[in-house]
Amino acid sequence: MKPITRAVTAAVALSVAIPLAACAGADSAADILRYGLSSAPSCPDPAQASTNQTVNVTRQVVDSLVDQNPETGELTPWLAQRFETSPDGRSFTFTLRPDVTFSDGTPLTSEVVKQNFDALAAPASGDAGSTRTLQASGFLLGYEGTRTPDPRTAIVRFREPNVQFLQAASTTQLGILAPATVGRSFDERCLATNVIGSGPYTYSEWEQNRSVTIERRDDYRWSADIGFAEKSRYQRIEFSVVPESNVRAGSIQAGQLDATADPQPQDREGLAAVGAALVSRPNPGLPFVIQSNVSRGVLADREVRRAVLTALNRPELVGTVLGDDFEPATSVLASTTPGYRADPNIRYDLQASERVLDAAGWRGSGGGIREKDGQRLTFDVIYSPEFYGNKPILELIQQQLSAVGIEMTISALSNDDFLSRRSAGDFDAVYYNVTRADPDILRSRLGADGTNYSQRRPDPQIDPVLDRQAGVADQAERHRLVAQIQNRLAEAGYAIPVAELSQVAAVAAGFGGIGFDASGVLRLQFEDSGS
Repeated sequence: MKPITRAVTAAVALSVAIPLAACAGADSAADILRYGLSSAPSCPDPAQASTNQTVNVTRQVVDSLVDQNPETGELTPWLAQRFETSPDGRSFTFTLRPDVTFSDGTPLTSEVVKQNFDALAAPASGDAGSTRTLQASGFLLGYEGTRTPDPRTAIVRFREPNVQFLQAASTTQLGILAPATVGRSFDERCLATNVIGSGPYTYSEWEQNRSVTIERRDDYRWSADIGFAEKSRYQRIEFSVVPESNVRAGSIQAGQLDATADPQPQDREGLAAVGAALVSRPNPGLPFVIQSNVSRGVLADREVRRAVLTALNRPELVGTVLGDDFEPATSVLASTTPGYRADPNIRYDLQASERVLDAAGWRGSGGGIREKDGQRLTFDVIYSPEFYGNKPILELIQQQLSAVGIEMTISALSNDDFLSRRSAGDFDAVYYNVTRADPDILRSRLGADGTNYSQRRPDPQIDPVLDRQAGVADQAERHRLVAQIQNRLAEAGYAIPVAELSQVAAVAAGFGGIGFDASGVLRLQFEDSGS
């Protein structure tokens, strides 16, 4: 266990878990884990999980067809004993384990897999799930259907080559739920009593905006194939919502919490004083970006987007607000994403920003906000304050942009309002991130045919290459195409990278088995409680 004296090393971050300390006895209070969340989970349905804290809770009740090794990125069996991809990259065959049951006793079959994917690929018209399941449905772009030749064989088919799907099948959002859950509306699936998974825990209590309690399934026996023992150390996990970082840290110091999410830099000295340790993993996928709505306002001007790109001092943003466990963004992909390549265009250069704006006709006087044809150079950015760093990062960005005559206003929204306005394109710019350990996140979030929020038409320099990489099985060739895409997306300014997100947890002495999977999602390593 590593004390909190400085940032964790890369090796510790990749191991993503704190080893267990010696157990204090079978009836010890350590059989219960009290975990402080920095924000409230929004919905107990894994398919609708859209925030990090929500995914961290819902992952514990749902299993996926495959798992992804956090160190190597390799995909390995989980609910599927075997899996293979067709030569054309359109079909994926999963041979299911014969011993899996959901927590209501229903067996896992290929028909259940089909029901899950069918429901996500085509949410009912007008159902709230059509908005809430954007990430899950994005993984299923081009879904043609699932064949079930026998109860243990599911063949998932796409209209076009779709090699990213295997990694998508490892995510929480595509976790497999019981028929009793899949048959319900997406609104009904936001009641914890209606969510039934095959995972190691079940919901026992969900008090919205306050707490979630989950209980261990003692009949869970199919985790050995993903490298864990058969039983979790913790009989019960009590998640509580504690928005204030200093209160979370103080609760560990006082022995009222055993672990917390998102310890902030100013709290770590006190945590170290009581022997608490730090576990961290950088999130792959889309880093925090300012995504421009290019159909309206000043950000419809590509030159303005270019000026914003080079006006941001990313090391200052990260160093001032987030601390040593975080990194400035250097691409439209986070650095832990397969296919990532640093982009030299993403740099801090105020003079370049000023030259671009001058050439584009945006004039300023006396160091004030620039104007062009009577229009002020101003835009609004919407965001959800789910992550503690969002507001101070955006406030510092305001200051940095003002140095080149750009005014940025900030609108904080509830998570539901944020998702609704983002999906409707009702914004000038949106600040957000998406975690995904596959470069296809660029197609599903920034491609014209994906869940794109920029209200733009297909870009002939970008969208054909996005589509092409999705069908290339050769990894080196696929990553070559992804490198092209990263450069072109930054040049176009569709998504302006800011900072990479990391998942960080503080863990009290005597507790362990807490880490993060390849997607940066909380995983409670399944260690025997009698260790």
